[in-house]
Amino acid sequence: MMEKKEVVIAGAGKIGRGYLAELFREGGYHLTFLVHNPEVTHELNRRGSYLIFRGSKDEQSVEEVKIDHYTALCTVTQQEECVAAMCRTPYVMLPVYPAACADLGRLLAQAINRRAREGAGVLDIYLCVNFLQATKLLRACIEPHLEPAAEAYYREKVGVIETLVGRLCVEPTAEMKARDPLSISAGYGSALRADADAVKGEVPPGVRIELQDRLPARFTYKIWTTNMRHFGLSLYGDYLGYTYVREAAVDPYVQKCVREQAYDEAVLGVAEAYGLSAEEVRRDFGGDPWPTWANPASNDGFARVVADMRRKLSRDDRVIGPAMACLESGHIPFFLASVAALAMIYDNEEDASCRELHEVLDREGVFGVLREFSGLNEEVPRERQLMELIQAQYISLLYRPKQA
Repeated sequence: MMEKKEVVIAGAGKIGRGYLAELFREGGYHLTFLVHNPEVTHELNRRGSYLIFRGSKDEQSVEEVKIDHYTALCTVTQQEECVAAMCRTPYVMLPVYPAACADLGRLLAQAINRRAREGAGVLDIYLCVNFLQATKLLRACIEPHLEPAAEAYYREKVGVIETLVGRLCVEPTAEMKARDPLSISAGYGSALRADADAVKGEVPPGVRIELQDRLPARFTYKIWTTNMRHFGLSLYGDYLGYTYVREAAVDPYVQKCVREQAYDEAVLGVAEAYGLSAEEVRRDFGGDPWPTWANPASNDGFARVVADMRRKLSRDDRVIGPAMACLESGHIPFFLASVAALAMIYDNEEDASCRELHEVLDREGVFGVLREFSGLNEEVPRERQLMELIQAQYISLLYRPKQA
């Protein structure tokens, strides 16, 4: 008989430990973390608890939340135990990056095969990620490893559910780490919003999960407006010489360019992509995460937010996606283009994707970056229009006189 008060969190990074863990501990669940790193697995088990330093509801103070009653299993050295854990619960949460989907997809397939053989009930897999087409990617990582006898069970009883993560979780400050090396710094956050149409079983009782309609549009809105603003805020902050995201977040120029103008352009893009009005998008999908980024207790830096340029400058992601859709609606994405241009000015030698970008930029210019990283084609008139706009913004920003 399955334990109804047990959840598997496949990924023990900031979202897994700093957001999902609290949601399920509030509901009285035992947590099983699936962890890639053996050392982190050992340390979680050895300590038996850790702290979340979470912003209060008004984001003006920091509250401490203790997380305990968990088990950590290593996906490298304890694969059998990981599969067994996914067979004991109807809920698996996946707060992962795209690169982790292949390994976790194989483990999930093993669990699905075993559950099918045992005649188990529904398994709902909640994708708690920040990239588009996550369901397609995960299914592509699961399906090649399914046994023929498990395919009917997979179709009928396995839900793959996209969600909207409602909390920012970042690297803790030095003071927080001194208190607890495993700690997480987090914003207040809200309920986890999930795609109502994809759920196969019962929503976890006692957990703040809200089922919502139009989730594909809502998820695109999150990537194109929330993630875009976080990305743009960080790029502008680095360009202007700040050290922390919170410093850039209170700069009036950054607020005007990113929080207001780039956001307005992205809203037009979402409206165009889903056949909605801009007023509907703002009314039904809106929310302003900016106060969380301005939280004085956060020491979040730019490198973490900007990392992985290939994904973040890809055609459908947080900058190029809304910019192209904005153009389709007949509007010029002037401020979105400036974010894309700043991504090319940003330089971090420790970031491999950033180094690759600058190698292409040095060799082939702005158009070369947009061809390779964004999949744009200058032979297509509307795509060329965006490429020219980004190139003009790049030149303007690169040669802008710096203040003494």
